[in-house]
Amino acid sequence: MVAFCHTSYAQNDLLFEAQKLCNEKKFEAAIPMLEKAIVHPETKNDPAAWHIRSYAYLQFYKQAGTGNTSKIYLLDTAMVSALISMKLDSNKGYLENNNAFVKNGAATYYKVSTILLQDSFNTSKSEQFFLKYKKYTTILNPTFEFKPKDIEYYNTMGSIFADKYMKNNFNQKYGDIAKYALLKVLELDNKNISANINLGILYYNQGATLMKMMDYDVDLAQLDVIQENAKKLFKQSLPFMIKVYELDPKAERALEGLQGIYSALLDEEKANEFKQLKEALNKK
Repeated sequence: MVAFCHTSYAQNDLLFEAQKLCNEKKFEAAIPMLEKAIVHPETKNDPAAWHIRSYAYLQFYKQAGTGNTSKIYLLDTAMVSALISMKLDSNKGYLENNNAFVKNGAATYYKVSTILLQDSFNTSKSEQFFLKYKKYTTILNPTFEFKPKDIEYYNTMGSIFADKYMKNNFNQKYGDIAKYALLKVLELDNKNISANINLGILYYNQGATLMKMMDYDVDLAQLDVIQENAKKLFKQSLPFMIKVYELDPKAERALEGLQGIYSALLDEEKANEFKQLKEALNKK
């Protein structure tokens, strides 16, 4: 239960009753009263009306279950209401609670964004909610450093969709989403091992998938095109794998990847070099 100041609105029955219902956790019942209060001449410019409205919508959304995107408009309304209350609250009587509502809402947007990453059809919605998390966090703290959160979010997206790409017959849609996310990570931190290795593996697997097509009956003209495109993909994989090896010479996946890439590019000397490094690592 949140304690609200009574002095400024005790004369208004709607607002008083709405607060009473909120304290009883009957948020859905309180909302129609609050909708009337925010347009009532006596309370439409009262920060308390918007403050309680924010609280009611925020709590009603939580009752619906965090991650329920069909009810996300409740959270949106809560955030807008808190900002209006802040603007009207010249005496800062509701500042602490309004800040808490916005902080809570921002954290909820972040949680929803990560939940939606598991849904192949909702990556754009996920990113929208991630941007809302950043928007409301910035309102509370204009100098907040988002880089670690950006890296965490896009690395998670990239890892999930790189995995989906491999588990779904190398579905190009998943591969494209993974590339988009992982490249965003590298824009922020070009030494990020996770993003580099996942991109390296992604391009390598795309090249290997093309090479498998050569096992089928294709004419010579098609064969040349397939070989050339596969070669380009292996070359695209190479700098990411090399980067991981430079950052961590004992990274087995990088050693294995470099062996495979150089073998596919018919550079057996280099392929053997990384094969020996990998074998030496496994003997330790």
